[in-house]
Amino acid sequence: MTSWGKLFVDKSKAVGEVAGVEAGKIEVFVYPEYYPRVRVGSVLAIDSEGSKPVGIVIKLAHTARHAGIVPLRKTRQEIRNAYPDIERYYRYVSTIAYTSNITSGNIVHVRTSMPRLHDLVYIIGSNDLLDAFFKPDGEWNFDFLRYYIAEGASILEIREFFYTYKEYFQDYRDDKEEVISKLVRVLLRSGVSNVALYIEEIINMLGWG
Repeated sequence: MTSWGKLFVDKSKAVGEVAGVEAGKIEVFVYPEYYPRVRVGSVLAIDSEGSKPVGIVIKLAHTARHAGIVPLRKTRQEIRNAYPDIERYYRYVSTIAYTSNITSGNIVHVRTSMPRLHDLVYIIGSNDLLDAFFKPDGEWNFDFLRYYIAEGASILEIREFFYTYKEYFQDYRDDKEEVISKLVRVLLRSGVSNVALYIEEIINMLGWG
């Protein structure tokens, strides 16, 4: 079984499911128990029939299901103790920018078909799958950022993306020059006006200065 197959084989490890699709964005209902694990910049993969879309979280939202709430003036632990089912009264909907697709067990940074409602969503966290995402052909490839930026990611979201995977990139400090070179190329192709500022933010975030 391929690494991607191992990711999708256990549905109990899904962090959510597709709640809506629109153009290049996919809304994901994140299960409350997994909400703390999902951050701006998290890479998520969707187990859909015929396609396995992959995207990057561009927006987090914690929307009350009802019009408002009653202030409780308690710590989170006190709230959990007093109202163990309180999380059921909230919706956790995050938005991802559709950037890539898993085709024949390999990542390609292009978009194909959209997923369907309720398709299960998984977070890409293991180093081998992150290697497959960042280096699909054995070389660094940041083409996914073109879609992320096109869907509205600003320098702040880019910064948070690299913060999310800071520990991963620490192991590749020796690849610093290649990574920066590839990033510059993608940022230029994305129409970013101040590439130098983006690179400075990324380098500082990764501690590569």
